Amino acid sequence: MRYRPLAGIVAAALSACAPAPPTAEAPTPMPRPTAAWPRSVEEFLAHPRGFYVVVDIERNEVRFMDSTTVLWSTPAGTGTGFRLETDRGRWEFSTPTGLFFVQSKELDPVWIVPDWYFVKNGKPVPSEDSPLRRQPGALGAAAIYLGHEIAIHGTDKPELLGQRVSHGCIRVADPFAVRLFHNVQIGTPVLIVGRAPPPDTSVPLPTNPGRTRRRPPNPWARATTRSLLAALDRGLAADTGSAWVAPAAELVRRAIRDDSAALRGLLRRAGQGARPTTRREFETFLADLYARGSWRTVVSLARIEPEVRQRAAEAIVHATLDLYPGDPQDPTAPWPTRRLLPTRLGPDGRRGWQALADAEARWRAAHGGPRPAWGGGTR
Repeated sequence: MRYRPLAGIVAAALSACAPAPPTAEAPTPMPRPTAAWPRSVEEFLAHPRGFYVVVDIERNEVRFMDSTTVLWSTPAGTGTGFRLETDRGRWEFSTPTGLFFVQSKELDPVWIVPDWYFVKNGKPVPSEDSPLRRQPGALGAAAIYLGHEIAIHGTDKPELLGQRVSHGCIRVADPFAVRLFHNVQIGTPVLIVGRAPPPDTSVPLPTNPGRTRRRPPNPWARATTRSLLAALDRGLAADTGSAWVAPAAELVRRAIRDDSAALRGLLRRAGQGARPTTRREFETFLADLYARGSWRTVVSLARIEPEVRQRAAEAIVHATLDLYPGDPQDPTAPWPTRRLLPTRLGPDGRRGWQALADAEARWRAAHGGPRPAWGGGTR
């Protein structure tokens, strides 16, 4: 729900998709971009690599990519281009194009309601700290914030997707919002491409993001961890479909909350999957598990079989670095071992940390020097 104040108009007090204060699950802050980061959509697409997200506002579609391979795609709702003009301000509800990077992400986000929402609905604009500004559930099950008042988030109105219906944010069905939450990390590139509609006061009003329907219960919430792992196995073994995603997401949630069986079960399934695309996407779930629960993960790595430990450590390292757009030699590069000090770990933690360090050494040996620069040559 992006607003763009027109020339000479003071911006509204709160951004359209501003997140609530960070939760305990918030990952590390956005790394500082360096010269090795891509600078434009064109520069990125000249030599695409790693994991990234494409938002196509002409096709109203979101795609999660691995280099040139589409891992999944889903219909999206994008900005209508509607221009709201009143005696209290003017706003343009369009989705901007360009190269963005994931700034933060959140499960069960709370929408911080901006001024235009009250103006559009003929209501008094409350103070900035008013409880009326907070709407739990309005952004669906998950939100990925891109900065510039833009987010990719869920919705309770999936029947409206595939068209221009939003105030500028990118809406996807809740299951895909949760899936993308686990796929990306802070700094993952997001390319918003296509031609936006010209601002117009005659196009249909954007639909309000406010929740009007109760979210259906999570069918996996009451399942046992054993049954979730069995469902994950069936999904990973399937030749088609993404039946593994929902049980994997629930297992990650439990693993971070101290379900050691769920955590070790996820790690043991690294490298499994009937299709290469499934195996690659599952790696991003393991990278997310580690990013949000590093200490628990290294301890669990130490407590699984050595050959499985090596495979899981390599999956975490590969996905983490493939989600990072810069040069791994940058001082801000998210090498997994940088998240923890081995001197502060116990014997099991140090053994798990060493598995990650060994996987990083193998990655360096296989990939040699710095990555090619996005514009050609090296930096």
